Amino acid sequence: MRDFHTLTKIRIVIFDAQFREVLAYPADREQFCTLLRQMPGGNEACRKSDMAGCRRCADTGQVVTYRCHAGLTEAVVPVPDKNGVLAYVMFGQILTQRQDGKCRQALVKKYPQLAEAAQLLPVKTEEELRAAATVLQAITSFMMTNRWVTPGKSDFIRQLDRYIEDHVSGSIGVEEICTALCIGRTRLYEISAGYLGCGIAEYIRRRRIFHARNLLRESTMPVTEVAYAVGFTDYNHFSRVFRKLTGMSAREYRNNNK
Repeated sequence: MRDFHTLTKIRIVIFDAQFREVLAYPADREQFCTLLRQMPGGNEACRKSDMAGCRRCADTGQVVTYRCHAGLTEAVVPVPDKNGVLAYVMFGQILTQRQDGKCRQALVKKYPQLAEAAQLLPVKTEEELRAAATVLQAITSFMMTNRWVTPGKSDFIRQLDRYIEDHVSGSIGVEEICTALCIGRTRLYEISAGYLGCGIAEYIRRRRIFHARNLLRESTMPVTEVAYAVGFTDYNHFSRVFRKLTGMSAREYRNNNK
């Protein structure tokens, strides 16, 4: 993902089969999109737009290029498996060279409070867009061929992520995970070592911080409440883990994403 962005200067996002954002590079959205999501109803409109793009991609099984509800150009590439679509890779939050002037004017007219941010949106030619989509298709094919992503691995991580998400504010123990996933403790540790690249406890901490980052970006909840909302009973412990995984404090992260 980092290499793709280095080459194209286009943000890239991975969604799972349930249209939930799993990973993005760069982690921060374009300033315009960040501010738009903070407006009343903005986050929900953007989420529905992302889901609609992924659904069209699932229906066709092909790359889908479209304009989001705000008018920005985005594209979705499917990561297929034998049962359908395993995941979606999206890139965008850009303007095409052909639509640049009129679209920017329309954005300023529709969102006058975001006029300054609208001027910073990146512009790409149609040829650059097609090339980016082609490269991304090649990358996803390479991932599947080399089994970087496999259905078994994806299913396990999807179920684990869903369990963590449903219980993120409380205690998450190995026994409860084993019961929910119908798996033995030894097998859980074996799969975790092979699929997650870290221990199960570390993975849970990373997922808690992932949800904390979302809350810091998209809500006004005090930082201490964010810590408790993602399952940390000790705020100082939350602060240490957050800084270790992100390289900055939670307050710095929120300020950088305002």
